[in-house]
This record gives sequence, C-alpha cells and structure tokens, in this order.
Amino acid sequence: MEQVMQEKVASAVERWKGFWGNSLNGVYLYGSAARGNWNPKSSDINLLLLLDEKGYDRWPGAADIANRRLKKGFALPLLLTENYIRSSVDVFPMEFLDIKLFHETLFGEDLFPSLDIKPDDLRVQAEREVKGKWVQLRQAALDRGGNTAAMRDLLALSVPTWVSVFQSMLVVSGAEVPRDKRETLRAGAAIAGVNADLFLQLEEVRRTRRSVNRTQAWDLLLRSLEEVDQLARFVDSWNVA
Repeated sequence: MEQVMQEKVASAVERWKGFWGNSLNGVYLYGSAARGNWNPKSSDINLLLLLDEKGYDRWPGAADIANRRLKKGFALPLLLTENYIRSSVDVFPMEFLDIKLFHETLFGEDLFPSLDIKPDDLRVQAEREVKGKWVQLRQAALDRGGNTAAMRDLLALSVPTWVSVFQSMLVVSGAEVPRDKRETLRAGAAIAGVNADLFLQLEEVRRTRRSVNRTQAWDLLLRSLEEVDQLARFVDSWNVA
C-alpha cells in the first residue's frame, strides 16, 4: 500500500472503530487498493465494515462520517453482517469471489477464506451479467450513438463486469487469478475465445480517463457488440461440471 493510502486507511479504520465500538466486528480493504492497482487519480478506497445484527438508530451518524469526514478518496463503505454475507454467496458469488481473492483484513478476524463459493453459482451469475450487458450495449448503440461522451462512459463502466466475469471463468477452470486486472482480462478472454485487445482498450480508457472522438467511440462500441455476442454464446454453453 502506498504511504499516502496507508495513512488514509489507518485513519478511517480508527474513526469507524471509535464510532461503532463493540458493534464493529471487522474492517476489510477490497477493490483496486487491495489488488495493488490503486491509482490516486482514478481510484476510490473501498472498505467493508462487518457489523452486528442490530438496529439502525446509529445510521444517521454513520452517514455523516461517510458523506463528510471520509468522503474524499473513499467509496461509500459496505456495511454488512456475517449472516448476510454467508447467506448471499449464492446470489452474489462474483462480488464475494472478488473480495475473497483480493482483500486485506484491517481489523477483526478474516472470514472470507472460509466462504464456500460454488462454481455453478458463478456460471449462472456470469451468464446473467454477460447477457445483461449484451442488451444494454445494443440499447446504448441506439440511445447514445449521438453522444460520444456517453458512449465512452458506458464502455468504461463495463470494465469491472468483464474483470469479474473473466476471473470467475479462471476460478471455475482451476486457473490462478492474476492480481493485475489486465492479466485477468487476457487470461479470461483466452478461455472464452474472445479478443482480449478490445477489453484491454476499454480498461485503458477507464484507467486513464482519456477522451475519445466520435469515430473511436463508435469503433469501441461496435467491437464490444461483436465480442459480447461471442461471449454470450460461450457462457450459454459453458459447462462447469
């Protein structure tokens, strides 16, 4: 962790510990900071707070901390309970897989290695995510085709989905998931038989926040439509048995 981020994270952990007291059972760092891809110019710091099963009377104070005192540089924290996590890995297997693979325990016990994420649950969610993006991109080609910035933003926002889908494919295939997102995109694209270059370009646009002109935006969108067509066919017949 970079020194600046270490100091921000340590300060945030102490603030949350002071606020929640005995109701706080754990604090975990996840996302790009835990993965080693954190960029101070384009990345937020993601924290998951593990809370007891109690009421919501203290949430106004938590909202004040999240929206005022810890707003700069931090995403809104995930406030979850252990029961919710363990009972939801079948519903959100891709999201919890990402945290299980790449996280740091900042306070409390590490519960994520013991999560049982089933391959078939990963396959079902991967298919749902891919086919959802398939519909979204086709609609966007009609709705946002006249707005270059809107096309670019939509494509950039699709990158986390592709990283999650491809790392799910790697786990189900018994392969190691690279810490670097670009390597995950390359390895996952190879399994699915799609062109990694397109997904790497989308990741670059997201990471650098660079602008694209109308021709470039349409090129990326049309290529995305073609590759997601192929990706949808792959997940439809993907056998995890």
